Amino acid sequence: MEFKHVIFDLDGTILDTLEDLALAGNHTCELHGWPTFAVDQYRYKVGNGMLKLVERFMPAEYAGDGMMFQTALAEFRSYYGEHKEDHTAPYPGIIDMLDAMRKTGVTLAVLTNKDHAAAVPLIERYFGPNRFAVVQGRIDAYPPKPAAPVTLHVLEQLGADPSSTLYVGDSNVDIQCGHNAGMRAAGVAWGFRGTEELEREGADFIAHTPDDLLRIVQG
Repeated sequence: MEFKHVIFDLDGTILDTLEDLALAGNHTCELHGWPTFAVDQYRYKVGNGMLKLVERFMPAEYAGDGMMFQTALAEFRSYYGEHKEDHTAPYPGIIDMLDAMRKTGVTLAVLTNKDHAAAVPLIERYFGPNRFAVVQGRIDAYPPKPAAPVTLHVLEQLGADPSSTLYVGDSNVDIQCGHNAGMRAAGVAWGFRGTEELEREGADFIAHTPDDLLRIVQG
């Protein structure tokens, strides 16, 4: 077995959340009469957590306006909290892949920049309570990934050696996340960002299908 532990990003990696995130962002924009964006444009707004997402869809004229930012963030979180399961679903083949990994003794975890309070119920809703040994979303105690501290925290909870742990994600942030904590990193081509960004960032592996990822883990 090439890897004993696999840590997954959430949005764009195992769960297709793009439409619900986009609708929540556009709802917030509409409340203020701001320009809205096509769903596909949100591929490049997500990935660094909800705070950065809100910053990216707010008009530039509000840059540095802390009060407006906090208002928009609260509105986004409220709407997304109510509607985060409207269109969201696991990518095809993901659950079978996860179960195949677990059957071979691989321990699975999730590390995401999505707010912890939003990530945990999504994992339980779509993947049940037992597939992942650790689920870690963004909390105030740690800077968001790709900064290493939160990743090292997850590795410590797993009792995992970085050399035998794979980080899996769909963006440059995820490749940096794995490498910053001493892990190898696999990019998934089916996610929000695509192969070119993952290769440019130096992904150790590229998986085009969940079966590809299973083969990478098995070595």
